[in-house]
Amino acid sequence: MLRKQYKTLLRRFLSREIRKYRTQCKLTQEQISERLCMAPRSYADLEHGACGCSGLTVVLFLLLLKDEEVLQLLHSARKELKEAERHDAA
Repeated sequence: MLRKQYKTLLRRFLSREIRKYRTQCKLTQEQISERLCMAPRSYADLEHGACGCSGLTVVLFLLLLKDEEVLQLLHSARKELKEAERHDAA
């Protein structure tokens, strides 16, 4: 899989997971943007897929999660990447 494809896939994955976390915790976009040290507009762009996460945002998001949730997130990301690779190989 090409680097650009990984980047696109992971950007979508992280945007979806961060939004899922926000809705499960019943947080507003403004509240989660504060926790991720982002401007509310930047967070809205991230959630809608208009931009990706910085390394800082990824780390801050991981720090919000419980240890087992971090492991589940990584497992899910690995699974999506492997499925995409299988799809590309077919």
